Amino acid sequence: MDLSDWRDEFPVLERKTYLISASLGPVSRRSKAYLEEYMDAWSTKGAPDHVWFEDIFPRMGALKRSFSALAGCDPDEVALTTNISIALSTIASSLDLSGERRTVILSELDFPTDGHVWIAWARKTGAEIRWLRSPDGLTIPLEEYDRAIDDRTALVMVNRVLYRSSAIVDAKAVCAIARDRGALSFVDDYHGLGIVPLDLHDLGCDLYTAGVLKWMLGGPGLAFLYARRELLPSLEPAVTGWFATREPFSFDTEHLDYHPTARRLEHGTPPAPVFFIAQGGIDIISEVGPAAIRARQGELTDHLIARADEAGLEVRTPRDRELRGGVVNVKVGMDARKICHELLAHDVCTDYRGDGLRISPHFFNTEDDIDRCFEELRPIL
Repeated sequence: MDLSDWRDEFPVLERKTYLISASLGPVSRRSKAYLEEYMDAWSTKGAPDHVWFEDIFPRMGALKRSFSALAGCDPDEVALTTNISIALSTIASSLDLSGERRTVILSELDFPTDGHVWIAWARKTGAEIRWLRSPDGLTIPLEEYDRAIDDRTALVMVNRVLYRSSAIVDAKAVCAIARDRGALSFVDDYHGLGIVPLDLHDLGCDLYTAGVLKWMLGGPGLAFLYARRELLPSLEPAVTGWFATREPFSFDTEHLDYHPTARRLEHGTPPAPVFFIAQGGIDIISEVGPAAIRARQGELTDHLIARADEAGLEVRTPRDRELRGGVVNVKVGMDARKICHELLAHDVCTDYRGDGLRISPHFFNTEDDIDRCFEELRPIL
């Protein structure tokens, strides 16, 4: 699949072999143009209200519609927040974790912020954390969730794509088990949104969050938070702000009336410039399409694994492309940080975790990019 025509959209590709989109997707010309439009509006319209009501609020609405079309949900089920930590804390502050159902289930391979937030709330509420263990350091089998979810479970966290190994978890099956046993399911999809096709209503989760920093090409500062429509009326978060209210511009200090839609999960004054950058990224991902992106990434990561095999390097990512996301973790030894920085000195951008390089080609990359990475890696090793 040839998607190389998109390379001109990303200026960094003119200077660097960019294989680090799972850490920070490159900024596009379209995102820069959207941001410049906002800056022009801010600098020329004068009255702040005009920028808010003519530019910022419409952009927030457009982002929710764009995400909903991409993710298979409705715009009024989507809130905008700044990162996954705030999204998790908002939901945690909405739940009663002091009763019979007080167990939150996580896996040892989930992204650390998931554990950190739920541990903090457990300390405040008396909730219990149950950790699922991986038999191979790469995956969490469905059977582990099946054994763990019971009538004491309040909520199950699921990372649809594991950040370290890029293994895909059967999130739909986990959500079904949780639902059948009366527990809530919460999917963290930061490493899957944009590259693994998604239909939230079909997935069947109660809650979902993902950010735009990585594969979505949107930069830091924006995460989407979805809540199933039927669940919304029961969510009254303690982590809140004036934009979560039904009438924020009533300036009523003494009453808290949550908005009837997912806006009740939003907070204070939003970081406006981020929304314009993010719109450029989500536009591009929507135009290329997650299905096409997944197909191309499958080709590229197959090639990457073959090059690692040729170099005699251990691959700690599932070899079956249907079972992995967009990252390939290649073991390079305890000097992974140093090796990563040596590659960067040669304009090859990768990432590292522990003793492994995380190499993450996106749809605009080519086999030549991967070949250059291994050519530069050989003398370093």
